[in-house]
Amino acid sequence: MDSEAGSRALGAADDLLELLRLAQAATERLEREVHGPSYEMTEMVSRDLQRLRRLAERLKRDTETLVSREQSDALARGHPLRRASDRAGRRPLSRPN
Repeated sequence: MDSEAGSRALGAADDLLELLRLAQAATERLEREVHGPSYEMTEMVSRDLQRLRRLAERLKRDTETLVSREQSDALARGHPLRRASDRAGRRPLSRPN
């Protein structure tokens, strides 16, 4: 993973968290306005969104760890590789004599 891909991944994780935050805020507003079966359904959606938000936060932490590790590995290698298989599949170029 190069630095641009890492940046895109972290941006996507941030966007996901923001989207879930907005959705959760909307369900909280809806809970205040409805009653009966609609309230119960809104409450279920709110609980599901809270669960998804916790998962998204964990995903963001895992993504941050992955990006950090990939960047450290890339610096140690001296050049970025996109996949582990790139390293195994490389063959030295033969020099013409």
